[in-house]
Amino acid sequence: MNYTYTDKLFTLSDRMEKIRRDVEARMKPWGARESTHTGGAYDKKEPFLDAFEDLADAPYPVALAEGIVRSWLETEPVIYENELLVGINRPQRRFYEHFSWGLYDHMWAFESRPEYLEIHDDIERRYRAIGESRITPGSSSAMEQACREFFGSEEGAKASERGLWATGGYQGHTVPGYPKLLSLGLDGTLEQIDLYDANTNDEDKHAFYEALRIIVRGLSRFAEMYADLAKDMAERTDSKDEKDRLEMIGTNCRTVAHKAPETLYEALQLQWFYCLWDWVDCIGRADQYLFPFYEKETDSNFREELITSFMLKIREHGVHNVTIAGVDPDTGKSSANELTMLILQIARTMHCTHPRITIRVDRQTPPEVLALGVQMWSEGMSDPTVVSDTLVIDGLREFGVSLKDARDYSMLGCQEIELPGRSNFGCEDGVFNLAKVFEYTINEGCDAVLGIKMVPKGRKLSEYTSIDEIWADYSYNVEHLTRAFTELCSLGQTARDANFSKLVKCVYTDDCIVRGINMDGGGARYNYGCVETMGMAVTADAFAALEKAVFTDKAVDAETLEAALKANFEGYEDTRAVLLSAPKYGNDDTFADAWAVRVLDHFWTECTKYKSVRGGAYMGACSLLDAGVAYGQETHALPDGHRRGDPLGNSIGPRPGADKNGVTAMLKSVAKLPLKLGLGGTTVNTLIPCNTNASDEQKSAISALFRAFLENGGLQAQITTASLEDMLDAQIHPELHENLIIRVGGYSALFNDVDRDMQDELISRYSK
Repeated sequence: MNYTYTDKLFTLSDRMEKIRRDVEARMKPWGARESTHTGGAYDKKEPFLDAFEDLADAPYPVALAEGIVRSWLETEPVIYENELLVGINRPQRRFYEHFSWGLYDHMWAFESRPEYLEIHDDIERRYRAIGESRITPGSSSAMEQACREFFGSEEGAKASERGLWATGGYQGHTVPGYPKLLSLGLDGTLEQIDLYDANTNDEDKHAFYEALRIIVRGLSRFAEMYADLAKDMAERTDSKDEKDRLEMIGTNCRTVAHKAPETLYEALQLQWFYCLWDWVDCIGRADQYLFPFYEKETDSNFREELITSFMLKIREHGVHNVTIAGVDPDTGKSSANELTMLILQIARTMHCTHPRITIRVDRQTPPEVLALGVQMWSEGMSDPTVVSDTLVIDGLREFGVSLKDARDYSMLGCQEIELPGRSNFGCEDGVFNLAKVFEYTINEGCDAVLGIKMVPKGRKLSEYTSIDEIWADYSYNVEHLTRAFTELCSLGQTARDANFSKLVKCVYTDDCIVRGINMDGGGARYNYGCVETMGMAVTADAFAALEKAVFTDKAVDAETLEAALKANFEGYEDTRAVLLSAPKYGNDDTFADAWAVRVLDHFWTECTKYKSVRGGAYMGACSLLDAGVAYGQETHALPDGHRRGDPLGNSIGPRPGADKNGVTAMLKSVAKLPLKLGLGGTTVNTLIPCNTNASDEQKSAISALFRAFLENGGLQAQITTASLEDMLDAQIHPELHENLIIRVGGYSALFNDVDRDMQDELISRYSK
């Protein structure tokens, strides 16, 4: 089948069109899908409390696994009309496990729910009887204590939370080994667990293996539960077509409850069941591991319906990322195939924010793959993201990843990079704000707002006599804080390990079963850390402005600038204008870009000196979603012209509005950066409004531009296609722009679904 066309939309079958309408009618709001809270109404059940009460003396992971299984088996199964693939999410209950931390007490979401308040007192009594330390063994207390000790006071620790850093991990996405799931099946997985369990005398490992067995057996029962429902429904219907559909679903679910799949239908159903249990997180290189099953299915119409069904499940439940194309791990040759194009075409037809789709690109990538991606941008979508095989594979090799594994990398979450089924890169172990360190340095080592001493070195700005003196103090302070920051991140990882936060993911992540070790304890094959980097562009621009305007041109004297910063530039508009006119990163300006390279290379190189408690070095990352707004509000005025409250930026690109020379110049600046150190996931948000991507000539030029960027130093690019005019009008007339999609940071959203501050930040990216 030829799915390379761009002049028409992929046509859904009548049955798929009905399913699409059904999905759109019941689909939860964007926020619920983004957070993957897509289950039914609260049912007053608390299966985790039940499990911990019933297994009071059991090892923690065993009790946790039992709670996870009960949370699914006590969810009423649903088979919707017309659908081929089945399986819905759990209700949102007060207690639930999540891969970012472990077992959560989700009290804040229930405080105003009448149906919960009826049983609140009983739930509280049971919770206290079990004990918080039993429910969640790992806590943030060690991080908090270490932070107090580092700064020497409670005030200093609290000040660090205001714009300097966030530590200890707040996400934790990984891609499980779906090829392993589809190869072994559930019974085959149990055999593997039993094999390694039989060869150890370690009681902790026995408990871990038993927890994994509970998960896998529970997943089998979950599949059987749907098989039973389909059988019952088939017996109650008088429609032959409906009976045939339900019997087909029942047979399919019954098969995958135990056996490894042989058909595309079986593979997709088993994958979807496990995907639900994995918090519908990320599914990796779907066009690769599903392609052998796809080829076996000879009925092209049924094949299209199955893939469409899978994509509709992904859309409804908010799966975060699908990666397509790239190279074959064994040969290094392009692996784009027919399924690659079909996935893109279905996503194009759905024209939605989920899932995020990433195209892996290198010199071998067939032109029609990128052409279809550019076509999707021209139609107002912010997907797909594009990422460089050239840089990522070489960079992973330099971090010690084998060639075959490096070639098999995948995207996940918003923009992070993982080795599916083999790694736990941390996915945002913390966020570090370089601009705040610069603020401390030129304010005598103090927080400029709070007046609290935060770093060892610093002077008044007027006391510095050269840019080299400022760099010396700033770089010392970055190094001083990086050591503490990575230690705090590792304490967070230790807490997540105690909480077995990725217990479901461990089943299909090498080498957790081989080692008998939980993922956050270092069980995965690769265990690098990941540091999100805030404020790089602002910091680089501040150095550039100081060097040029104060020390070289002497257009502004240091005393005046010091006063202007203290006043947040109120009354010093002329001074700010001089600073804003200084060279800025993002314009292919050699002087400004050199500062960006220096600032980023220094910090990311410093990070690599420290190892995650999981075992691998810390690597850089930069995709900050809407965090640039919040961190900007806590960062004082700086010499680049940044005022307190201005956004700090949301990617590795320039500060919003700082790039004046067009998208090509901006991408050339980004490509100069040491992005091989940023393999935690580093993207640049790029503005390609639909009205600049309309003609065939424009599309061809855009395709060539991004191919060149990704082959010559660029790592990733994510696209916003909304125009400035549309966004401004949407603030006034939101009802006229209900389908306006924007790229916030690593994720896409409808413009009307984000708050006013975020809308203003998006608009500021267009300001010149």
